Amino acid sequence: MKALTLFEDRPTKIFKDASWLQPLSPPPSGAPLCREDDLKFMASYLSDVFRTGQARNLFIFGKPGTGKTLCVQYLLRKIEKHAEEKGIPVLAVYVNAGKARTPYYTMLEMVKGLGLNVPSAGWQMFRLKQAFESLLKEKSIVVAVDEVDSLLQKEKEPLIYYLNRQPKTTLILVSNRIEDAAQLSKRLLSTLQPKLVSLDPYTPEKVKTILLDRVKNAFQPDAIPENLLNVVAKLTSEVGDLRLGFSILLSAGQSAERAGKTSITAEDIHSAIEAEKTTEILKALSKMRHLLEKRKKTELF
Repeated sequence: MKALTLFEDRPTKIFKDASWLQPLSPPPSGAPLCREDDLKFMASYLSDVFRTGQARNLFIFGKPGTGKTLCVQYLLRKIEKHAEEKGIPVLAVYVNAGKARTPYYTMLEMVKGLGLNVPSAGWQMFRLKQAFESLLKEKSIVVAVDEVDSLLQKEKEPLIYYLNRQPKTTLILVSNRIEDAAQLSKRLLSTLQPKLVSLDPYTPEKVKTILLDRVKNAFQPDAIPENLLNVVAKLTSEVGDLRLGFSILLSAGQSAERAGKTSITAEDIHSAIEAEKTTEILKALSKMRHLLEKRKKTELF
């Protein structure tokens, strides 16, 4: 009996490197595209950390897929690089409270991210706090807490309150909704006083710029016609989640490749969108009827 071969190495006519279309893949250039003004705005409030050891706290919010995490992680890397180049004692750490699940594990991941050698279990919260405070004796720390709403759902704000009360500690809180800031108590807000930063959904033009950057790195030359990329950019902008565009392009490319095509067709895009349909996409498609009607003659769909 002939052995079943599931995986074969074969040349691709569509992809160059499909990893650039994964939802959590970094931008090819390393810097978030089309967020330059937002990054400069946030940096203007964080720059005091290099002069006085503490800066304005930020509360960054926006719909999923608007680049919040990407921008924050980029800012933290820039903070660390500038501090190292100038010899300024500043550390930066990122933690996702949604993934950490509890205040304890959020604190644990935070301390580990700061380079301290602590066990993954066995320490009580007060020991983690002692480890954190030991660093503050010599350094300032910028702490970014992503999906901070996960903490607020489990406890009103003891961990955030604790961090905010520490000297030389600057907080960057990240959430999907501005309403989550309202969950912070008056006693915390009176000292936290965060600068609210809204990351609005990308316009169709900005989405196209970002997708085009991915396309150049993910696909072979001329693998997708510009008119189809325009359709994906328009739909992605209507939904407001950039990762949708990545997913549609990846699925369409895989569909074209399975069919042995040398380029993505309207049929591949249509199938990819059908596979991704959600309530938000259906709403966006409704808004796009005028665009689709105009393109009927070219048989895009």
